[in-house]
Amino acid sequence: MLHDILVPDPGTYLIIKISVLILALLVLMIVAAAPVL
Repeated sequence: MLHDILVPDPGTYLIIKISVLILALLVLMIVAAAPVL
């Protein structure tokens, strides 16, 4: 278990990368819409 966490496989790394990108886009959208709201 620890080795899997310390050395994630490419698939897991890709999922984490995409999740971070989606979160960043959501934050940018919220910040851009804040003045409108």
